Amino acid sequence: MKINNKNENKLAGRYEVIEQIGIGGMSYVYKAYDVRRKKIVAIKMLKEELSIDEDFVKKFKSEALACKDIRHKNVISAYDVIDEENLHYIVMEYLEGTTLNKYINDKGRLSNEETINISIQIAKGIKAAHDKGIIHRDIKPQNIVVSDSGDIKITDFGIARAITSTTKNISVIGTVHYISPEQVRNTKVDFRSDIYSFGCTMYEMITGEVPFEGETPLEIIVSHLRENIKKPSIVAPDIYKSLEKIILKSTRMIPRERYQTIDEMLNDLNKALKDKEGTFIKENVYDEDDEEGKTVMISDEDMKVIKAVSERYTNKKSYKTSDGDLTSEQKAFINRYIENSSFKHHQAMRRVAIGSVIAVILLIIFMTFIALDTRKSVVVNNYTSTASVTLSNIAKSLEGLNIELAKSFADEYGIELNIVDEEFNDTVEHGKIIKIVKNNLDVDKSLDIIVSKGSETIDFTDIDALRNTRWSDMLVLLNERDLTYTVSEIYDKDVPRNYIVGVNKKKSTDAGPLVFTISRGASDMTKTMPDLANKSMSEARDMLEANELVLGNVSFIRDRYIEENHVISQSVESGKSINIGTSVDLIVSCGVDGVEYIADSTAKWHGEISRSYIVSKGNTPNINNTGETMILQIRLMQETSRGIVYTELSEAEEYKVGTILPLVFKDLEGEEGVYSGNVQVVDVVNDVVVYTQAVSFHP
Repeated sequence: MKINNKNENKLAGRYEVIEQIGIGGMSYVYKAYDVRRKKIVAIKMLKEELSIDEDFVKKFKSEALACKDIRHKNVISAYDVIDEENLHYIVMEYLEGTTLNKYINDKGRLSNEETINISIQIAKGIKAAHDKGIIHRDIKPQNIVVSDSGDIKITDFGIARAITSTTKNISVIGTVHYISPEQVRNTKVDFRSDIYSFGCTMYEMITGEVPFEGETPLEIIVSHLRENIKKPSIVAPDIYKSLEKIILKSTRMIPRERYQTIDEMLNDLNKALKDKEGTFIKENVYDEDDEEGKTVMISDEDMKVIKAVSERYTNKKSYKTSDGDLTSEQKAFINRYIENSSFKHHQAMRRVAIGSVIAVILLIIFMTFIALDTRKSVVVNNYTSTASVTLSNIAKSLEGLNIELAKSFADEYGIELNIVDEEFNDTVEHGKIIKIVKNNLDVDKSLDIIVSKGSETIDFTDIDALRNTRWSDMLVLLNERDLTYTVSEIYDKDVPRNYIVGVNKKKSTDAGPLVFTISRGASDMTKTMPDLANKSMSEARDMLEANELVLGNVSFIRDRYIEENHVISQSVESGKSINIGTSVDLIVSCGVDGVEYIADSTAKWHGEISRSYIVSKGNTPNINNTGETMILQIRLMQETSRGIVYTELSEAEEYKVGTILPLVFKDLEGEEGVYSGNVQVVDVVNDVVVYTQAVSFHP
């Protein structure tokens, strides 16, 4: 439901709507202030016609909740999924910027370098989702954000999955330029579908045009089914051969001819600028004379059916069996489909005329291509038995793959995967295959596998994620790992009841007992507000804690009478009755010459560092460079009132011992209100900080 008054009560008791900032085919988008996180967020709220479809809402909520697990700098974070009476919305990271679609339109087309650099970031975001077993299904420039700082982020994972799973409509409105052939046919979709749509997006970046044009969505859809896209060099003669080869390989009509994983594609993108000829790109094995590789011709009879249905819905006229020159079988099929109860069920979606037209077209095309799909399975089986790729080689390649992706590959070759056990593994991510323990390919084409439950160590360093975790969900993780713990409860009006407020460790394996603090929610019980004037910050914090109150925003101003770092005033008058769990803001002295700061949740604090680190094993740099390597990552560590917060400054990369690692960050963004931090170089393999450099921050 659209919000008309920004001064209405807070959504979910915590989100103050500031303004509407966008509107799409499925949702309204609002800018809002989260009073608990004390930060600006974006709220994507389903439109009324989708909100009344219970099946859609149910799927939307479950898929969006699953997508909350994706934590990556190239994916817009989903903080919460809320169902509030007839309002259904996702609370997301707020980002200043524009869509990639508008960015391309404003520039006309992008350069080779910019296309590759943006594509690498998109690929990393897609990889983060695929590693979690999530297929986006709607990768397109409109779902990619270019921030004002130049960061690239993918959005709308949950909505894309919900639409495809519930409505069978593939979210066709506005997406037909990027839709994969298997989505059009309504056949099984796997991770390679995202690769196809991503390739179409790259094509548009480098050429300024979409791969297929047409006067109607139908014409464009048919093009995806009939032919591979034309070479981008026809439109952009200056394109690097490496980039062109990547685009063409990712957009092959037949999934097995594309990149099989986003990791393969990302690996080639990382090489594209160094080897502009693309000599490193390997084509997947397929027969150029294969019937699948040729242009697919849609028969005149099939087109009659498609056009008849399109005309019926476009002109809103009833279909008469005497009309046209269709066969009786074709007429009967149209009538059966139109009267089908599953089609009638989606009343809301049919309000959009073109959506209805294409939904019908998709189903008919699916019927049209049944024969083609049958031929495909035969071709695949022949390919398996005659090509150089053997079943045993395929089996070996499954280890380390996400189970969903592995199953899609195995299905293509008629292999059944049986999960016989799940176990913790510190090197293999959750949901990926650790190993194959029994190979029955010669008998019944089956494999017994063990799947990873992820690391046995639980990481608590993401404070926002922790505070959005139900205690019941955490209990599952703790019990799986047979961990002992104690629990304390406090009243906290900003943290919902039975959610986690905090924990005393960064990781579950750290020394000492494990203690969780759980919220009791808001309380009707009251305390008398203590007098914090002239108290040091540590004393004030202790007094608030003793009275079950929460430290809120802290501002610093100059004062010649109050000692530095001592309280000048408080937001709640001393002696006043106050509810347990209430936040209390403080104004604190920064001395006579200190830096003043007025707490503002939208303010950004900045620092700067210009150092270098010689990569070394132990404490002594290896100046002879023996060829040994280390996997290193750079991060920022800051201590805040919420606990220790880590910000990733670089991804983990391999460095040779003895080489120089530059630590140059001219505009380092830190936590609001925190004056200091440490830039750390971390040995990822051993989880050890090998170098630390202090950094100062200012508003």
